Amino acid sequence: MRLKTVNEQQQTILIVNSRDQDRIAISDSLNEAGFGTVEAKNPKLALIYFKQVQPDLVLMDLDMPDVTSGLALCGHLAAAANYANTPILVLSGHNDMDLAATAFDAGASDFIIQPINNLILIQRCRYQIRSSQNLVSLKRRERILEHAERMAQMGSWEWESKSQRLYVSKEFNRILGFEENRPTSVRDVLNRLDEQERTKIIRHFQQANSRHQGKITLHHRLKSDAGIGRTLRHEARFILHSSNNYSVYGTIHDITEEVAHKDQVLQLAYYDALTQLPNRTFFKTHLDHAIKLARQNGHLLAVILLDLDLFTRINNSLGHEAGDELLKKVSNRLLRSFEDTNCTALNMRAIDPQAPDEMMSNKLARLEGDQFAVLINKFTKLDEVILFVQRLLKQLVTPFTLQGNNIVLTASAGIALYPVNGLGTEMILRNADAAMHFAKSQGRNNFHFYSSDIDFKSKERLSVENDLRHAIRHNELELHYQPKLHLKSASVHSVEALVRWNHPVRGLVSPSQFVPMAEEIGLINELGEWLINKACLQAKRWNESGLSPIRIAINLSPVQIRGSSLVQMIRNALLTYRLAPSQLEVEITETVLLEDTNRVLRTLEGIRNLGVKVALDDFGTGYSSLSYLTRFPFSTLKIDRSFVSQCNQQGHAAAIIHTIIQLCKNLNLEVVAEGVERYEELKFLLDHRCDVVQGHYFSPALSASELTDYIEKQSWVPLLPIPSTPTVHEH
Repeated sequence: MRLKTVNEQQQTILIVNSRDQDRIAISDSLNEAGFGTVEAKNPKLALIYFKQVQPDLVLMDLDMPDVTSGLALCGHLAAAANYANTPILVLSGHNDMDLAATAFDAGASDFIIQPINNLILIQRCRYQIRSSQNLVSLKRRERILEHAERMAQMGSWEWESKSQRLYVSKEFNRILGFEENRPTSVRDVLNRLDEQERTKIIRHFQQANSRHQGKITLHHRLKSDAGIGRTLRHEARFILHSSNNYSVYGTIHDITEEVAHKDQVLQLAYYDALTQLPNRTFFKTHLDHAIKLARQNGHLLAVILLDLDLFTRINNSLGHEAGDELLKKVSNRLLRSFEDTNCTALNMRAIDPQAPDEMMSNKLARLEGDQFAVLINKFTKLDEVILFVQRLLKQLVTPFTLQGNNIVLTASAGIALYPVNGLGTEMILRNADAAMHFAKSQGRNNFHFYSSDIDFKSKERLSVENDLRHAIRHNELELHYQPKLHLKSASVHSVEALVRWNHPVRGLVSPSQFVPMAEEIGLINELGEWLINKACLQAKRWNESGLSPIRIAINLSPVQIRGSSLVQMIRNALLTYRLAPSQLEVEITETVLLEDTNRVLRTLEGIRNLGVKVALDDFGTGYSSLSYLTRFPFSTLKIDRSFVSQCNQQGHAAAIIHTIIQLCKNLNLEVVAEGVERYEELKFLLDHRCDVVQGHYFSPALSASELTDYIEKQSWVPLLPIPSTPTVHEH
């Protein structure tokens, strides 16, 4: 037994032979050939040396004292050798094929009959070692390829036309949901696809097959039973060997994550993050495409731009988070309008042909802020567009619930037609936007088609806006005052201040035009401050003229109520003009109560704490709850003129007025009926014990001097149905 020092650079052979003379001779011969050797004379030492040295080859003599022990050792070494891929060359003096077969079954790599030819033995050793190394290298490359395929989620395959056999990698089977080591047929692969995908792949391969050349690339989705939502890319190349013999080599790549990442990029680029609707870029891309098709086919297009009215007040009063939440609610509400319409679906496939069918599509786009867009394709009558826009606007009628508040929204829409209003995307969008702003200028909550005179009107509107800024800052506005009469005392109870703008060029401009304009362009607080100071100044002048103190009611915009400076603004005006708070009253509409009620409540309580009365105007026309009458600090409730005008007709108006008056009596609120224009209306209100009335039956809004004469002359007395001489009382 010899254990020699082995050179790490040498190929090492473990010699297992119980005969010392034979073992030493073989060792010497192998050493002369350049091999390193380790000798073991029994199975026990062989196993020990094998584990220590890890030889490149085991040369083992089966003709030990016990042949079965030699075969057992062969099995043990083979089991250990499989891990290291070490070949086992066995020697035997018996020319026994059964023994050779048994040795091979035990794990031997080769079999040599003794006596040994040293030259043959050396060559056989070199061959076995080289074959083992090649096998190790091949297996290593296979492992590398398997790991690479697994990491890349890519499988490989080969198909031979001659044998009609398909050879696939483990990863190929794994991707398609097969067992990794199972034989896979072309039919197996095709059965994993749905009918449409199967037909597409077969067609592509047939086209390439007819030429026996070329490369094809295609994408498809796996059937649901093999993995829902997985996307695969197939690439194949045809290699022609002879006229009737060719092979196809290909790869299959699971690109699900790649597609998902791409979809995410597309989502960020082309979809609005807040509402998940297509964005401006997406909409313009589709509009470009739609215009090209319309130009080719000669059909019409309609672009609708819809903008929420006075949406900035939501952000200003409730905060931007609440505004964002409301925009999501609005988007979902608007989407209900798209049933049975010709609105073009905005699908990602138009931008990326390889995008899956499941990629988000929609018919509504959010361009920016509170502005939305719709594209209607191939309509035949404008009535179709009109009906749709009306349906779109109607979706906003019902109040939205937000942070415990009921939010009333309206929208204005502008419509531009291709090719009537423009031949390109930018012009169509610009004209639709102009039509939308024109709709806003006409009172909001409506729509307008673009026309050539809108540009002129838009310029006119800009000019009016500039004039309004100048009028407010240079005191060019006026206040007129409509008297309110107390029916029980037949006296002037108070007056309502109404702002007037007599433009030097345009003449009298209605408040319904310039007040919303002031709200929209951010002038309403400036206008409100002017109104409050002007009213207080006039009340002071009436006091100084000897008239009994007159209470002046001023109308406040919802924007002013939601502002933070209103209470301080009123306090400063009262101090500046040394006016008693009881001579000032503010009127608000029901819509104010539907948004950020906590802030509104704080503002109204602040006004009441100053000693200023608060009136609820246009009662019964909105969506407010009766509970607001007890929650908010109202002193007065005004019945809307729409009920007053119908009080003597068949219907519910009379019952409503009666109920409101009784409700006010029970809540100790003063009740005012506005819009009284006929004697019959006055008589009805008097019979139902209404406290105060106002309307053109008694007087329109008057200038300050006209109102002074009206009070001094008691001009209303002949209009009253009571034979009494009224006296003016202080209120």
